[in-house]
Amino acid sequence: MLSVLIPIYNYSVFALVSEIHQQLLKENIFFEILCYDDGSHSKLNIENKKINLLSNCEFKILEKNIGRSAIRNLLATNAKYDWLLFLDADVLPTSSNFISNYINYFKSKKTVFCGGLKYQNKESIKNLLRYKYGKKHEEISVDERIKNSKKFFFTSNFLIEKQAFSNIQFEEKLLKYGREDFLFSIGLKENNYKITHIENEVFHLGIDNNSVFVVKTKDAMENLIFLSEEGFLQKKESLILKFLSFLSLIKMDVLLAKMSPFFERKAIDKGSVFFLNCLKVCYLCQLKNKNE
Repeated sequence: MLSVLIPIYNYSVFALVSEIHQQLLKENIFFEILCYDDGSHSKLNIENKKINLLSNCEFKILEKNIGRSAIRNLLATNAKYDWLLFLDADVLPTSSNFISNYINYFKSKKTVFCGGLKYQNKESIKNLLRYKYGKKHEEISVDERIKNSKKFFFTSNFLIEKQAFSNIQFEEKLLKYGREDFLFSIGLKENNYKITHIENEVFHLGIDNNSVFVVKTKDAMENLIFLSEEGFLQKKESLILKFLSFLSLIKMDVLLAKMSPFFERKAIDKGSVFFLNCLKVCYLCQLKNKNE
């Protein structure tokens, strides 16, 4: 009935799997939990191997890294049940009714369900850029998510029928961090699947330090340019790409490209979402000029 799919890279997921496993047992349904490590060769896999001791659970290590999109496709291909619940490795349900809440939607057709994200208000992380960004751009109320269902589709917590997933899948040419969720949401819309947002959040626990998060953000901008140049994404589908075209039109892109290192330092040193957003624009200008 339900396959829970968790892609992993250098992260301990035993606590997450244990919680999901207990909730599934209470529901008395057919289920499996598949956890694949994408060739990280991490010492944390010693802990992850305990997953194989739980009923209907499998932890598997890939010898080679195949990428964030490909590993999700592989998990879905190997899943044996009709409904797929994708969870990121660094999340934890906010409710003991997390699984039962999703089960309520099993009779729905042509619909994908997004549970949403929350962040724990811990003093130790409140000054980190990743936390500030998540609170501002990802921890969004159900009412707001519904207003722009495609924008707030996150791969970290969503339910989809296996048949629907097989019609779309993640783009495996994307190897780096970022934008695979946005492209997938476009595919859903193009194939007439409805994206429905519900209140069934998970806590996002993996809070990177400022330097790591900035690197990941730059990777996401590289993916965005790649998607545009390869024809996977039209400029009209992305506000930041439309803005980039405008900057090119008024000949501001060359100047802004030179400011990319400045805003990168500011984003890291100040932990500022404003400077991070400035970096996104400037780095896109830098990438565009480099590729021309």
